Amino acid sequence: MHPRTRYPIVLDGELRSSLEAVAAARCAPLREVRAARVLLLRADQVPVRPVMARVGCASETVARICRRFCAGGWAAVCREQPRGRPARYSDRDRERVMAWAGADPLALLLPVSRWSLAWLQRCWQRHLHRRPPARSTLWRWLTAARLPWHRIRSWCRTSDPHYAAKARAICDAYRQADPQTVVLCYDQKPHVQALSRRHRLRPPQPGQPGQQDHDYHRHGTLCLHALLDTSTGRCCAALRGDHRAETIARLLERWLAARPEPRVLLILDNLSANHAPAVKAALARCGKQVTVLPTPTYSSWLNQVEAVFGHLQRELLEHLQSWSTDHLARQLRGWFASWNARAKPFRWTFLVDPALCGTGH
Repeated sequence: MHPRTRYPIVLDGELRSSLEAVAAARCAPLREVRAARVLLLRADQVPVRPVMARVGCASETVARICRRFCAGGWAAVCREQPRGRPARYSDRDRERVMAWAGADPLALLLPVSRWSLAWLQRCWQRHLHRRPPARSTLWRWLTAARLPWHRIRSWCRTSDPHYAAKARAICDAYRQADPQTVVLCYDQKPHVQALSRRHRLRPPQPGQPGQQDHDYHRHGTLCLHALLDTSTGRCCAALRGDHRAETIARLLERWLAARPEPRVLLILDNLSANHAPAVKAALARCGKQVTVLPTPTYSSWLNQVEAVFGHLQRELLEHLQSWSTDHLARQLRGWFASWNARAKPFRWTFLVDPALCGTGH
């Protein structure tokens, strides 16, 4: 070591190995990594200025690390207390905020049903009678705890006692490979509105999303009936003014009679019109061996035609402007023609887990 060095650093083999491990660690505190690098460089008689450049610290930091090491070794360096303003809030304060954010605000006698940062501050004032933390501080605490205090997700519970049997029958039907049997999914999308707006949809610009006028005018509604062939992904669609049992019976009888397969597995939801006597009579007259597979209650998502309706809503209906029901009908027919031209079957991966039957989903 240079003879004029005030704080000579001498490392034995074991301590040097420990400091080298700390300096190379990617998960160690930055303060310890920096101190280990300073001590290793000063032990190798590297002058202060090159140490400052290589470690990225001031000369006062180098001197403080070396002074603490000479006074008490590496343990004294690690015990160095971080500088700055002392913490204003304790761990107990954070625990209180986490407990409040995880509770029902109404149970704490607050007039709201969902938390916000402002209401957490009011709850702090009501219970602790002192100045609450800033909203940025509360946000930092909640984010660090991965507690989504502002989000609420909905869920539903099926009340069908035969949920497992019905869901398993539908899933088995989607996986069947009998060429003499076709699996068809039928459903309606009622009250499709023909809406026009004063201004057309403005396309997105760089740095600016598309814009849509809020005001609209109604020009009537249509009822969309659709029948999906799960083996090909192609969809038959018809537009009518209602979804009564007689309308459903006529459409199903016409569509099923045109199928070449002798056996049909027909998936329907629990709409009363789908199981009316007129529909049952039409299925008996179509000349096919039809087996109806009803979806369980609150489980219409098992019907694959609902996925088609989802694509239709996102791709066409959400921002469509129609000045009449005739214009709306033309747009719908064009969309289904495009869908059938690029159709492919859905890849069904859902399997019924008996352990989850009757739970929320």
